[in-house]
Parts: sequence; structure tokens; C-alpha cells
Amino acid sequence: MWLARQMIEAQRRQPAAEASYLAEGDGAEGANRYLGVELAAPWGIEYAAPDYARATLVATQEGMVCVGTAMQASGLLEAGELRLFSRGGAEIILRNDGTVSINGRVFEAKEG
Repeated sequence: MWLARQMIEAQRRQPAAEASYLAEGDGAEGANRYLGVELAAPWGIEYAAPDYARATLVATQEGMVCVGTAMQASGLLEAGELRLFSRGGAEIILRNDGTVSINGRVFEAKEG
């Protein structure tokens, strides 16, 4: 009984997520090396994170899942705005005033 309680307590002390770095292919390296790491995103969004991006991994019954990569704030956004960008420089910004900026070209909000 004592041993079972100690094992349960040790599991509770483990972090819920692990900071790691994505490796080439579908791997990650952090406290351990993981293979077959899936990338999670909201439905309808697909992305390919660059190798060695700093990532947050969560253990699931099917293995480790990357739930996101760390970002550095660009300073381009106000609270509530969204920026999609690629490594090659393409970007889309959804602004609070309803405008959309695509690679610097601004489109006004649709009336009505």
C-alpha cells in the first residue's frame, strides 16, 4: 500500500507538459528523445513547424503530441488581432477594425 501511494504521488509531481525542440521529421528532443510526435492545431489549420522550433509536448495514450510552438511577439499586433505567417515572409493579418492585410496590402471590411 505504501509503495502504491509513493508511485501515485511521483506521477502527480510530473509536469503535465514538457518543453522540447522539434527534430527533423516527426521527432522531438527534450528531457527524452521522442519519435512519431504529432502536431496538434485547431481543425482546418495545417502547419509544418520548422526543425528545432521550441515546442510544448503533452503525453497522450497514443504518444506525445506537440500542442504548440513558442512564438516571439512581433510587436505588430494589438490585443485581439491575429497574424498568420510563413518562414518565407508571406503573412495575413486580421485587424480589430475589420481590415485584412495580406503581404502588406490592406483590404477594407465588407459592409453589411
